[in-house]
Amino acid sequence: MAAYLILDDPRRRNALSDALLDQLADGLNRAAADPDVRVIVLTSSHDTVFSSGGNLDAFADPRPTITKYAGLERFPRLFQTLTSITKPVVCAANGDVLAGSLGIALACDLVIAKQSIRLGCPEINVGAFPFMISALILRTTGRLTANELMMTGRLLSATEALDAGLVNRVVPDEQFDGAVRDWVATIASRSPLLLGMGKKALAATRDLPLDSALNYLQAQLALAFTTEDLAEGVRAFKEKRDPLWRNV
Repeated sequence: MAAYLILDDPRRRNALSDALLDQLADGLNRAAADPDVRVIVLTSSHDTVFSSGGNLDAFADPRPTITKYAGLERFPRLFQTLTSITKPVVCAANGDVLAGSLGIALACDLVIAKQSIRLGCPEINVGAFPFMISALILRTTGRLTANELMMTGRLLSATEALDAGLVNRVVPDEQFDGAVRDWVATIASRSPLLLGMGKKALAATRDLPLDSALNYLQAQLALAFTTEDLAEGVRAFKEKRDPLWRNV
């Protein structure tokens, strides 16, 4: 089963208000804890916008700086949640992915995009800079591409984003919903235990030196050998049948 978390504040173009971020974090945690959920999908109810990014009104918020600083914790906490939960998270980008929401997309495990959408971080156009999401952009694409995105504010087409490694797949608009369903069905058919172990291993070794990463991954592979799902997968392959995974 898939859990669909839908950004649904169309009047504000799904601007990332404190309330929306809190609701999204809560939805992620509940989906992560639900044993029946195999895949989590983030998408939008808006016709053309996934999210317009951070709430511009907050940039000129007259509250004390220390109060605003405390509220900024929501972004890194959300990015860390997306990375740390053991279930695969798919960003189904059915509209423009802008500013802070690009960070949300890049913190997901997979990104599938409509052909008509645009992606980018236009914060510099209003005298801001995408500080919080820069770490995610630099971990996803090359330094020069990242600098161009952040320093010019230029928006990329979905095809350009694919070439830059910012999305996994671009799908014609009329085929998008079906492509998302097919992707979700494929991922949900895999072992939830091994997917979870793999996702944790990727997060743990991303920034490690090669020797340390290999040592960690060797231990994880040895642990995988002890699981029933690995044995079941081999049996199912040899018997030419669908595997029966242990639910976790």
